[in-house]
Amino acid sequence: MNLTWSINDAQFRRFWQELGDGGRLRLNKAAAQGLLVLCRAHVRREATRHHTSARRLNASPTGHLERVSMVVQTDAERAALAIHSPGFGRVFHPVVITPKRAKALTLPMAAEAYGRRAGELERLGWTLFTLKTLRGILMGKSKHTGEVKALYALKSRVTLPQDRSLLPSDEAMEQAVRTAIVRRLQSIAKRAQ
Repeated sequence: MNLTWSINDAQFRRFWQELGDGGRLRLNKAAAQGLLVLCRAHVRREATRHHTSARRLNASPTGHLERVSMVVQTDAERAALAIHSPGFGRVFHPVVITPKRAKALTLPMAAEAYGRRAGELERLGWTLFTLKTLRGILMGKSKHTGEVKALYALKSRVTLPQDRSLLPSDEAMEQAVRTAIVRRLQSIAKRAQ
């Protein structure tokens, strides 16, 4: 996912052309960096609010949102913030998840399963099986304790609802870009004195 923005002001466009490629590149880098700082801080704050499933299962959060990759991409004509994370597109629309290598998605029903693939649980000493009487449930028996429990719900697809809260508001992002540009211009002006 890429975030882009534009400033539609005739006076600013004339100034922009006067800067030349080098000046525009430096301002674009400053703008994108300002947006990056804002978005990283926002995602870190939001990450603490997105642990409902972990709390419900009394499991440790996976830290999925904390590991979102954000990369600034700039040249003399544009600046962008690329955000790389599975499912992050749900900022703008619902996301449908379907299995890629398996017959079904495994949705955790127990703390032991949260944040772990079925194969990992098997390596940790769980024997996985299904029961004809409990369709859509992947059961497990611990080789260590003998405990038997429902570990995963099996689903053919899941739709994650749109969640605009994963990013700052459009106004906040616009302000971060403007502030970064102004600070860069003030820095240039100070050095020119």
